[in-house]
Amino acid sequence: MAQQSVLSIGFREFDSSDYDRLTEIYNANYPDQPLSIAELRYRDESLDRSRYLLRRHAVQDRVSGETIGFGRISHGLDMFHPRKFWINIYVDPPLHNRGIGSKIYEKLMEKLRELDATTVWAMSKEDLPTQYQFYLKRGFEEKMRLWESRLDTRSTEPERFREYTEKVSSEGITLATLAEENNRNPEALRKIHDLLMVVCADMPNITPFTPISFEQWEAFELKSPRHLPEAYLLAKQGSDYVGLSYFWKSEKEPRILNQGDTGVRREYRGRGIAMALKLKGIDFAKRNGYDMIKTWNASNNAPMLALNTQLGFKRQVGWITMQKDLSP
Repeated sequence: MAQQSVLSIGFREFDSSDYDRLTEIYNANYPDQPLSIAELRYRDESLDRSRYLLRRHAVQDRVSGETIGFGRISHGLDMFHPRKFWINIYVDPPLHNRGIGSKIYEKLMEKLRELDATTVWAMSKEDLPTQYQFYLKRGFEEKMRLWESRLDTRSTEPERFREYTEKVSSEGITLATLAEENNRNPEALRKIHDLLMVVCADMPNITPFTPISFEQWEAFELKSPRHLPEAYLLAKQGSDYVGLSYFWKSEKEPRILNQGDTGVRREYRGRGIAMALKLKGIDFAKRNGYDMIKTWNASNNAPMLALNTQLGFKRQVGWITMQKDLSP
């Protein structure tokens, strides 16, 4: 047993040929949130490296030459600060509890010191207590929980909530898709981006929201292999966009629809617009063969959690944001 625990590892810079192995190890650690090679590669390659840092390190077993883990340092786009970073540590599951994660962590902290970092964030999960304790023992504190919720669309009857859609319509609010609006109005994408930045600024987070440029949003979201313009839903008052709710597809889970942000301008809240948008999303899912919708909400976002519960979403395992202060 003692001999088995000894493993000689080395670090090297990440190479584009590593995406296959990175995806394999990531999916083995998080099988309920799988990514394809194309999805993971695309997000990396579409990042504006002139503004945001993204640095990966591959970990190799010096004896076998096999790549057994990865470490990552990156900026958060919607919570950007030049000296605050996210870290991710991925180790091939059969090699967990062999000290590899600790070595990766030490490597990442060395790089963070070189970057003069003041804050570091990491993500854990409620069903991974060893991972949670790993960060606690290294001085991290829990800051926030994102609860995943799932809806079985096969047993959902959105027509039960028809009064919400009718009420919204009676007040002059119309619903449309990004696909439709982009064909009608050359300025639509800019206006949708503006709306998204407004509603995201009001969403719960551990640090103030930082707007993402139109160009970065377009690259990340609209050109992504996960983008569904027919499922990017918009609420309109005349020609003005007042609310949105968007969904994306997954190459690894073709019968599951993932829901991103749902938000409404402050002056239009409390009128059932968010509900109407979500109902339109459920209808899209049912008509297009998606058996399930996944969504994520901050545990303190009571209004959205209540809305999801009303629609029949069931809470799943949550993601925990951990923070460590690196200031002298």
